[in-house]
Amino acid sequence: MLDEKSILSLNFLTYGGVQTGDHHGMRYRMVRGGEKPDYHIDAWVWPEPFSFDATEEEKKTHQEFPFSEEGRHEAIAWMLEQYETRKQEWEHAPTLLEAFRDRENGG
Repeated sequence: MLDEKSILSLNFLTYGGVQTGDHHGMRYRMVRGGEKPDYHIDAWVWPEPFSFDATEEEKKTHQEFPFSEEGRHEAIAWMLEQYETRKQEWEHAPTLLEAFRDRENGG
C-alpha cells in the first residue's frame, strides 16, 4: 500500500533507512541521498517483478526532493502520481515467472 501511513518517518531515512514497497504492479524506493549538509530524498519507481538492484536502470524513474517533512510528502505525492498516470504500465507488469521466461528467451 502506498499512502502517508505506510511510508516511514523522515527520522527513518535520517539514519540510513531504505523505504521500499510495492503498489499494484509498481515498486518504489525512498532513501536519503547527497552529502551532509546537502541531503535530499531520492525516490524511484519501477515495474514489478524484480527488486531495485535486479531491475535495469532504464526501467526506473527517479526524482529528488528536499530532505524535509515537506519533501517526504512531495515524494509520496510524486509516487502516487506516477502510479495514477502510468496505471496501465503497472497493471501489465509481468509476474516473476513471466519475467524469468522472458529473460531466458532473450527478451
